[in-house]
Amino acid sequence: MTVSEQLKNELYARGAALVGFAELTCLPKDARQYFDYGVAIAVSYTKEAMQENADGDPARYYSEMRALNQKLPELANFAAQFLIGAGYKALPKPSTAVAQDENLRSALPHKTIATLSGLGWIGRCAALVTREFGSAIRLVAVLTDAPLDCGVPVAESRCGDACRACRDVCPGHAVKGPKWHRSLEREAFYDAFNCRDAARARARATLGVDETVCGLCIAYCPFTRQALGYYEVEDDV
Repeated sequence: MTVSEQLKNELYARGAALVGFAELTCLPKDARQYFDYGVAIAVSYTKEAMQENADGDPARYYSEMRALNQKLPELANFAAQFLIGAGYKALPKPSTAVAQDENLRSALPHKTIATLSGLGWIGRCAALVTREFGSAIRLVAVLTDAPLDCGVPVAESRCGDACRACRDVCPGHAVKGPKWHRSLEREAFYDAFNCRDAARARARATLGVDETVCGLCIAYCPFTRQALGYYEVEDDV
């Protein structure tokens, strides 16, 4: 069994929902901190959290978010120690809210590693979308020099041309409409500031917390609804 297979098995046994390996050499060296490979690890929300949030009650979604935010660093740290034990260098990127600059951008988003690993693509709302769980996931990443068995990168959106589910439900009108592809700048299809402000307003109104918590785009995503099996799916996916 290869190191890649062993690591995947160990992560799945510890609660990971998806694991992907990516070659990062297409990215600037400083952004990937001179590591050539990355591990993307996802954990998933439940159907109940998604459906209740879509129905107007985000309490379970918020509770699960906090629990997943605690689980992800554990998985990242385990993966890094596993690779170090196998004789490689590894650096966990355990924060579930990666460091952002004044433009709400990060040097290497976890979802960039995920798309390069083949786990999914970027939806119109800038969330990672997967076949297995839709966008009802949270991500963490590990950088390494281990020559892992990498997946096939996803370079463009697989959302339906006619789908506007996330755009229509977004309270901040953050979704602008164009479909993502790797060379498209985020600002061309998504307004991070509108998203942040509207999410904080919704969290204050529904949960009484001053945090960036919304998730309506995730809950209404047809891929999420289809994967988790709630509501009828009529959208073009």
